[in-house]
Amino acid sequence: MKTQIFYFSGTGNSLYIARELQRKLPDSTVVPMIDALNTDKIEVTGDVVGFVFPIHAFTLPIPVKKFLERANLDSASYIFAIATRGGSPCRIFTDIDKILKKKGKSLDSRFFIDMPNNYIPVLEAPSREEIERLETEAEKKLEIIQDIIINRRKGQEKDPNGSFWKENMLFPVLTVFFHKTGYLNTERNFYSDSNCSGCGLCAKTCLSNKIEMRDGVPHWRKDTACVFCFACIHYCPSKAIQLRKTKTNVRGRYHHSEVTAKDIASQKQVTSADILKVINNSNKC
Repeated sequence: MKTQIFYFSGTGNSLYIARELQRKLPDSTVVPMIDALNTDKIEVTGDVVGFVFPIHAFTLPIPVKKFLERANLDSASYIFAIATRGGSPCRIFTDIDKILKKKGKSLDSRFFIDMPNNYIPVLEAPSREEIERLETEAEKKLEIIQDIIINRRKGQEKDPNGSFWKENMLFPVLTVFFHKTGYLNTERNFYSDSNCSGCGLCAKTCLSNKIEMRDGVPHWRKDTACVFCFACIHYCPSKAIQLRKTKTNVRGRYHHSEVTAKDIASQKQVTSADILKVINNSNKC
């Protein structure tokens, strides 16, 4: 029984969960969705197929939605999804099933895993105590998920944070609003402050390739859409990447301690040598 776990991860939470699940499932592999999107056809070959991703604006991240729409899932006889989140209820699995229905498929099991929140434009970075608590709970949850997947059981988890009003009225409206406004024009508000050393790590970890270095300074290209992964903010060794009209300049940063900048950048088609070169330069800062 071959298992493929497709993931999208900006600051490491979803990649960490995908890797931990891979260790628990025999004959399984993890595959980045970003890299798959660079191919003409997305051919899934697994008998058991899973998707692991964070929640963006109460719904699917843009690359995940594109991946699901393009992927050929004919080989899959069992499909699961795991959404990592900061805690907000949402209808994300309903959104996935709408896409899968067009392919004659549906989710056999679905799960939320609460992880440290990394949306620092609005929230403070998580404390060490909170991170440890959530990771302990996540490991317990993965044991349950492992058993369900191995035995191919239905796992339509009821959201413990569910709210009919939020899921069906408030958040769908907010999702449309955020998408229409480009997350309140967030992608126009990125900048690097005087702490920037010009190491280029932000450009390497940028999953949309929106950032390019010009004369040792990062620039956010207007002709490329941001996917709002925030890898550039959280992996900058100098904490130099900021967002205007927010308090990112006085807030901490967060990325999963077991997921490196190289791991995030490797989701794209870049060489390990290129990534290591930039990381080595950033460590000298």
